[in-house]
Amino acid sequence: MLHKTKLTFWGVVAIALLCAPAVSAADRGWGEDGASANANLSNIADIRQPALALGANQRVAVAWASGQPASTKGIFIKYGINTPTESLSILTGNQDTWAPALAYNGDQLLAVWVQGKFPYPGTIIERDLSTSLSKTVFTPTYGYTAPRLLVGTDRLHMFFASAQSGNDFSKADLYYTYRRFADAQWIAPTLIITHGQAIGQSHGGIWYPHAALSQDKGTVHLVWEQKGTLGEGDIYRVFYSRGVWNATTERFDWAPLTLLSPFDKNGVRPKVTVDGADRVHVTWVEQEYQVIGNNVIILQYINYRRLENEQWEPPLTQPNGIRLDPDPVQVNTYRPTWSTISMDAQGAMLCVAWHGFRPQPETPGYEEILMRCSKNGGKTWDTHITNASETPLHLSLFPVLKLTAAGKLHLAWEEYTGPDFAYNYDVFYRQGPIPREKIYLPLTLRG
Repeated sequence: MLHKTKLTFWGVVAIALLCAPAVSAADRGWGEDGASANANLSNIADIRQPALALGANQRVAVAWASGQPASTKGIFIKYGINTPTESLSILTGNQDTWAPALAYNGDQLLAVWVQGKFPYPGTIIERDLSTSLSKTVFTPTYGYTAPRLLVGTDRLHMFFASAQSGNDFSKADLYYTYRRFADAQWIAPTLIITHGQAIGQSHGGIWYPHAALSQDKGTVHLVWEQKGTLGEGDIYRVFYSRGVWNATTERFDWAPLTLLSPFDKNGVRPKVTVDGADRVHVTWVEQEYQVIGNNVIILQYINYRRLENEQWEPPLTQPNGIRLDPDPVQVNTYRPTWSTISMDAQGAMLCVAWHGFRPQPETPGYEEILMRCSKNGGKTWDTHITNASETPLHLSLFPVLKLTAAGKLHLAWEEYTGPDFAYNYDVFYRQGPIPREKIYLPLTLRG
């Protein structure tokens, strides 16, 4: 006689999870998790990359730069409790502005940006947004300077890259400066890493540094994109260093530099964050070039590595790290040509967002903001990738995200609103819960 097997509900769940497919490309929209509708914060079709910050009691702020003749030049900010509704503008007359960054020191909202003649020469400006007084941090800058602002225990920290002159703006060095909360001015910036130091090449250059503080704010974790050469061509690699604050000398003491990306592959646009257990998380874009006919296609992978208990996971002997998406993305050549990452952590929650699209090579597409999260400090990742922008017929670029301890996620990005692909973008904003994990269940079970 045949016997039918009876499975409990949790037995079905276990089998379903064992049989679950590998992560697929953007197989879930953030709206399925209850995210809010997309909101256009700028409505001027004339912005450069946005910035986003979260403060105490759900204070959220989004900033962007505007510099085209069709609008007044300056830095524009929206802020509020839970959602950004109030507006603030900092006008700069005929000067361009770019690379804004925001940070909260308690209830105090702080902004830094670069202004001048885009993309150089420029002047780094800082302002407490409760006042009308701007402070000059450093001038002049050369290259694509984008300052990183961090809030310490008793002072603000800033890291930025700048070349010595516009004659060779790609030879940018890495600088550090600080301003005590009680002081009016920033100290003179200190050159901490020269443009060729990491690779021993005089023609190297440092691009797009990013930094994060430890939980006690006594250690800073620093990553950057390092330009060098391999054979007869240029190559970019991702380097890391750690600085421990020395209260006597009032500076960071730096550990040796560590190469995080493959030696022979382009590694660009790194980001770093620190979670509640002081695990250090690093992501970067790895680029693979394919020649198809007369065209060169750039396939771009999102790589990840974690520093935990003084060990890198996966080990540095696995040079690619972990690919958060097994599929590469591509990016249109309008603006920009490379993908860009944002990452944030709260407690053990960690989310990474990037932009791109996934057709077959030479098939056109539209960039979306894609996102993947971990609930256990990067040890495992959600089985799906979330489409966070859900605008399939528009270009969505340059994501910035922040998490709250309660599991809420705030996201801003650039969205093309027409008619000129070179200029016409607005700041879009959305907020919602951390994406839920998928559970794969069979519709029926027959014995």
